[in-house]
Amino acid sequence: MLQPDLLTLARQGDPGAIALLLNRKLQPRGVTAKVVLKDNCLKILLTSARPLEQQAFIRFLQHQISGLGLRSVEFVKVYGQQYTEALPSWSQEFTLPSAAAPHSTLPSGSPHSFNPSSKAIIKTAGAIVKYNKANEQGFWEALRSFRLHAILPYQDVFSLELYRNNTVRLLLFLGVFPLLINLFSEQATLAQIAWLLGIYYACIWGVVLYNLIRPPQFSWGNTLKCLLFTTFIGIPMLLFLQRVPPFSNLYQAVGGGLVARIVGFTLGVGVLEEVCKALPVYLLFLRPRKLIDPQTSAFYGAMSGLGFAIAEGAAYSLRYAFGLSRGEIGLGSYVAANTIRFVSLPLFHAILAGIVGYFIGLGAINPSRQSAILFIGLTIAAVLHGLYNTLSAGILGPFIIGFSIVLFVSYLRRSQEMKQEMERAEREGK
Repeated sequence: MLQPDLLTLARQGDPGAIALLLNRKLQPRGVTAKVVLKDNCLKILLTSARPLEQQAFIRFLQHQISGLGLRSVEFVKVYGQQYTEALPSWSQEFTLPSAAAPHSTLPSGSPHSFNPSSKAIIKTAGAIVKYNKANEQGFWEALRSFRLHAILPYQDVFSLELYRNNTVRLLLFLGVFPLLINLFSEQATLAQIAWLLGIYYACIWGVVLYNLIRPPQFSWGNTLKCLLFTTFIGIPMLLFLQRVPPFSNLYQAVGGGLVARIVGFTLGVGVLEEVCKALPVYLLFLRPRKLIDPQTSAFYGAMSGLGFAIAEGAAYSLRYAFGLSRGEIGLGSYVAANTIRFVSLPLFHAILAGIVGYFIGLGAINPSRQSAILFIGLTIAAVLHGLYNTLSAGILGPFIIGFSIVLFVSYLRRSQEMKQEMERAEREGK
């Protein structure tokens, strides 16, 4: 259709022609107009993905429609609506230049109800409604009414009382510690960075496990004893026993078939590592008869497991880095393996050691069956350990870790019941 024909149709009141002319200028702005003419009233629905500035579009339509010289239109009613809304968010009515002054209806109460408002102030420049001087003065007066210490409590920030809160300390540690590591990462060795990251992630799991277990006999001193014993005494002992028969033969079996791997990983790797992690709980608490609670012993066992995981994670991190530098593993595999060593496996080690620690606590309550109870706990942890090492490359690996976590939580939930059962068995045994 030629432009003169389109203008002629629009002047005659053809809604389609009017809509087409308006949309040529509106659609580049992301706005679409729908037009209906009824009883000398031209109704225009503006739709857009964003909220529409009412006065800006009213001024635009007044200018455009007045220029058309519509013969059969006395007044125009405009609606503004977003695509996501069921009803228009605003509406306004105006007459053409030959008629009376415009009036408008604006939202009141319900977002889709419109009531008459005062005469709109038409401005020819831009789509932005400026603040008048009274509003500007009110804004600055309101801003000056705030007190500095109310909006910036600097006195609290520098108060020592705030830093006595354990949650604040934890948040500061979690948020700041990696940044501090990064500050001297260029001067530190790879081994030092790996140890620090291992400590960082172990601390996170330590907080989680503490809140899960809630040990009745917790102390920082005993927690550090378990961590340090395993890291600096248990692991060197483990490395020595790996070279002594029959453990050396069992360690060699992990390179064989499926059955040989299960046996080697369970009776060799599983038994030795779980004994290594259980030693501090057994020697520091069970032997001196300082322990009578399975939840406390489970917690200290888990802390020993985290100490083991810190040292193991640091060692494997170095191995992965050397493999990456030699091109033996890809960058993606390196990132994934490091994450598993610092995040998933420390929890797994802590859970397995916590299970053994839990049974050590039960053995303290029931001394007459203590050996059998310790054997059961060690066997459960060693089997789970061996199965994971054997099947970790497949889907069963995550399943075994998930099962171990849920099993540990189940032990904790039944701790009081098991404690009463062990006390009753001890009384009846005597």
